[in-house]
Amino acid sequence: MKNILLNLCRFIVGPETGFSGEGNEQWYYFLSLAINAMLLAWLKPQIASMFILLMIVHFVTVCVYGYRGISDYGAKYSYPYFALHLLLLIVAIILSPFWALITTVISVVAFFTAPDCCGDSIFLTGARYSKWPLLFNAIIFAAFVTIAFMLPIALWLRILIIIGVMIVHPIIDYFAGECIIISDVTYEAWDNIRQDRKKK
Repeated sequence: MKNILLNLCRFIVGPETGFSGEGNEQWYYFLSLAINAMLLAWLKPQIASMFILLMIVHFVTVCVYGYRGISDYGAKYSYPYFALHLLLLIVAIILSPFWALITTVISVVAFFTAPDCCGDSIFLTGARYSKWPLLFNAIIFAAFVTIAFMLPIALWLRILIIIGVMIVHPIIDYFAGECIIISDVTYEAWDNIRQDRKKK
């Protein structure tokens, strides 16, 4: 019975090291953006659409750069990568410094608490074979579900949002298995620029 319940929990919130075994970094990052988008739509609808557009552009470009393999192109695409995301941040700050800060804090906290491919995070060490990563997965998913149910929209839409995100989860983990992870993409872009600066 215990194993059945654990497997059901893994199916809902994701396994300890993700569906692809490459960790939960990209999933937590996606969930943080979804949480931010819902908070904005709920509490600050005047700027929500613009902020959500910025988040979508940000997330999509991370995926595109990861899929295309930044490291294969040297600094050629690394400079535009940072320039674009700096521009997105500047636009967000102009729109609302407060919400730009809130969005950044939620995303950073989510990212650093995500169990990696070894089940470790800033709060976990040597946790691969423990249930702690599963608990962390449950906590962030519960936060997402709670905010989704607090949205001032029809119940069926709230349920649809939750189901939609659950369907997207294994897809994001699959892409993470293909090295489409914000930390990998950003590090590669930075390393390309660092190597390029050394040549000059």
